[in-house]
Amino acid sequence: MDKRGFLAIALCILVLVLYQEWVAWQYGPPPPTGAPVTKDAEKPGAPASPTRAPSAVIEVSKAQAAREIKVETENYLALFTTQGARLKSFKFKNYRRSVDEKSPPFEIVATMPGVPFPLGLRWQGSGPFDDGSMVYGFQGGDLKLVGDAKGILLFQGQAPNGSMVTKSFTFTGSSYPIQLEVAVKSADGIILAPEILLTEKSDQSVSNPDALFEGFVALVDNKIKREASPEPNKSHEFSGDVSWSGFGHTYFFFALLPENGAQHKLSVRQEGATLVAGVSGPAPNPGAASRYTLFIGPKDIDILKSVGKGLERAIDFGYFGFIAMPFLYVLHFSHQFTASYGIDIILLTILIKILMAPLTHKSFVSMKQMQKLQPQMERIKEKYSKDREKLNKEIMDLYRRNGVNPLGGCLPMLAQFPVFIGLYNALSTPIELRHAPFLWIKDLSRPDWESLPFTLGDWHLGVPVLTILMGASMFIQQWMTPAVGDPNQRKLMLMMPLMFTFMFVTFPAGLTIYWLVNNILSIGQQYWINRAA
Repeated sequence: MDKRGFLAIALCILVLVLYQEWVAWQYGPPPPTGAPVTKDAEKPGAPASPTRAPSAVIEVSKAQAAREIKVETENYLALFTTQGARLKSFKFKNYRRSVDEKSPPFEIVATMPGVPFPLGLRWQGSGPFDDGSMVYGFQGGDLKLVGDAKGILLFQGQAPNGSMVTKSFTFTGSSYPIQLEVAVKSADGIILAPEILLTEKSDQSVSNPDALFEGFVALVDNKIKREASPEPNKSHEFSGDVSWSGFGHTYFFFALLPENGAQHKLSVRQEGATLVAGVSGPAPNPGAASRYTLFIGPKDIDILKSVGKGLERAIDFGYFGFIAMPFLYVLHFSHQFTASYGIDIILLTILIKILMAPLTHKSFVSMKQMQKLQPQMERIKEKYSKDREKLNKEIMDLYRRNGVNPLGGCLPMLAQFPVFIGLYNALSTPIELRHAPFLWIKDLSRPDWESLPFTLGDWHLGVPVLTILMGASMFIQQWMTPAVGDPNQRKLMLMMPLMFTFMFVTFPAGLTIYWLVNNILSIGQQYWINRAA
């Protein structure tokens, strides 16, 4: 054999050895027979690399004790348990539980008595089964991910009825969505369609005011479905093209998004202390798994939009959402420059006032003209006090001769109510104002009196400075408004500031800022009209 032959053989052996070493480094040594496949826990701070799900079965010892696996990303701390391969805890790193700066992170999934952990499976097969009692084998370990780094947890086990169950979770360091793959194969080789279970405590009577529970929310056939807690032993069911479904809180959302939501079924029912939402679809093709995106994160409209499938519609802006959303985008834009949502609300108020200025100007001018016609109207009323038809005709003629529209003072004001309602939803629903400070106010999403609390006996009270200023400004505005019609009606109008003050005590401080600034601008506008008249 010549030198070229020896060289070719040597190179082949070298390539084979290097390839075997690379495979061992990439995938680790093969597991010993009869032992569960477990990836060693990664050292804290070490970059995690994604692991491919092997085709071999992860063997599970029946005597194996449940283990916990930690997953930390830039946004959350998650804790999984091998018992049921379920999510045991989920904490947001960037959102506190309360306005107190020392408050712990908000935990959307926690251990609650009588409430099973979410992401369980239930299927029929050779008999109904729930995987809550199963202890899965798993591949992977504690993960700490940043940036675009990905990590996988693979759970696999065998149910007592012989069904093989696989759950695979794929995490990304910088984003909230988690990729979930689920597969159940019965003992006779039939691919089953399991029902994925989302759970929440059914008793929400004592809720966190910083994140009120909203109930079950889903997008089915492009229509929003909202269900509060159903009565015990009653189930609400939906079917169709399911884009997403889950449990909503005021500022956070726990949702499951099928990769292909066609022909899916949803059910919401109360089982003891648990509110259960089940999601199931058709059985996948042989050798395939049912794929989902799991979103557990804040109701930030930009984050929700990035997930897709209309997930941003989980934010309930009400009937005037077409008004609320532009206002929210204006707040986002100005916040890039101000870094203060209090200032952003003031700037938004000025913008709205400028846009509404023609209407309010017309309203003020109309009321001023009506005030000038008041003496003539009184004379007409005295003259035709016994002839109602003639009285109305003479008053309308008076309006016509002087070019006055009797509704000119009302309609422009009524047009502002949709704006007010839209702004109310824009300031009280999204997460942006949650725990946002301004001056002495600690949280613009909560009533301002909570920022200056005091205790009187067993009562927890506070000083609503902002609300009192708003009521005083509204009184000045009403006092400056031209008196039109019955004097008793004017007295009633002067009572409105008192009524609004009591009403605004429970409103978000951000909305009170809007109403206060709007009143101040209206006072200035009314003063200018009075001087020019």
